[in-house]
Formats: sequence, structure tokens, C-alpha cells
Amino acid sequence: MVSPQDAVLIRLEGISNDFTKTNMVPVGVKRENPALYRVSPFMDPAMAKIAVKAHRNSMYPVLDREFYEAVKQYADEDKGLEPEDRRAIILSSPEDYLLTPEMEDTRFIFGKPTKGYFDKFGHKSIKFFNLPTNDVPKNKCFVNCLWFDGPVGDSGLYAGDRDLYDEDSAFGVLRSAEGANAQNSGYSLTEIAKANSGVIPVVFNNAGVKGVTPLVARDLNKSLLESLRKGK
Repeated sequence: MVSPQDAVLIRLEGISNDFTKTNMVPVGVKRENPALYRVSPFMDPAMAKIAVKAHRNSMYPVLDREFYEAVKQYADEDKGLEPEDRRAIILSSPEDYLLTPEMEDTRFIFGKPTKGYFDKFGHKSIKFFNLPTNDVPKNKCFVNCLWFDGPVGDSGLYAGDRDLYDEDSAFGVLRSAEGANAQNSGYSLTEIAKANSGVIPVVFNNAGVKGVTPLVARDLNKSLLESLRKGK
């Protein structure tokens, strides 16, 4: 299955606007905001069978709470990174809510092409239908799939659907060695942001305008990152 960012790129290229399952997983426990994790346990065939069986019985796959705690730890450890570079994130709401392009949740899900996707399809916001957690058993967590509707369906994201048993819609991608090397040859947005923070004051100092640094350095760094997110 593809990531939400893969699906965004497929749609931006005009290849397909179809609804798709994704490999991103919502993980939830009772009385805490659900998390999103980039590594789906359901890519394993045995785990996929467990998920299909749970959905067929109108239930969610259940794992020990330690899985949620591990994902939460990743989210906490990665807070200093740009959202696009994080392994996991704790969602900003336990309820259904609207995602806008500037939100960390949105940038975590859609990646660098976030703004381009919103602009192309005229979305001011995208609805995130959250994973219900009121019925999570004690010391357990719900783990589910994240579905991504097409732009005709307002690109809604569904963390609580239980349709694996009868739903086969999923984009696929073939990652060749050449493509993988090209994809991984650049720097992450976090690395670029840190480099900018170190270089910008030096450039201003060498230009004899050191006093300007506190006024514009942060906005300049932010603008450079936004340009990279747009692919410019």
C-alpha cells in the first residue's frame, strides 16, 4: 500500500484520483488523543489477516497498550523535527476535525506536497474522521488503517472505517533501486532548517548587517522551507 504522500503525488501527476487505503496507521487508547504512525503492522500478511477478521466482525484490531506507548515515544522524540520528517505524531484532537495546510498534522500526513495538493484541488480544509477510542479495553490499543478519499470526495481521511474485509481499493508503487537512490539523495527539511539557522546569521554578519538577524532570520528560514515544500 502507498503512503498518503505517495497518493498525493499520484494525484498531482494526474495518474489517478481514486480512493485508496494507505500504509499509515492510527493508534488509539482510551482518554488520549490517537496517534498516527508511518509503519503499518498490516503490511505483514499474518497481521493483515487479523485486521480483516476484526473488520469482518465490526471490530478494530487490538494490540497491547505498549504499542501505543512506543508510537507516542517516537512522536515525543521527533517533536524537534519538521513534521514531514517525523516517524509518528499525536493528533491535535480526539474528535473529527478539519486539517488545513499549515497544521503539523497535515504536513505529517501529506508531506512536502501538502500546499500544492490543497491548491490544485481547491481544498481550504480536509476532514479527518478520527479513530473512536471510547471502547478500547484496559491496557489495550486499537490499531487501524487510514483511508484517503479522492478529491471528488473532498479528500477526506478516514481513521475509523472497518472495510478491509470487502474493500480492495489501494494504489501500489514500484520502488526501483534507481528511484530509491534518487529519493534518498537529498537532505531532510529538518537538516535544511538547522543549516539555515546556522548560516543565515553568518551571512548577515559578513555583510555588515548583523543587527537585522533577529528581525528577519526566522521568517527567511520559514520562507526557504516553504519554497522547498512547493518544489521550487
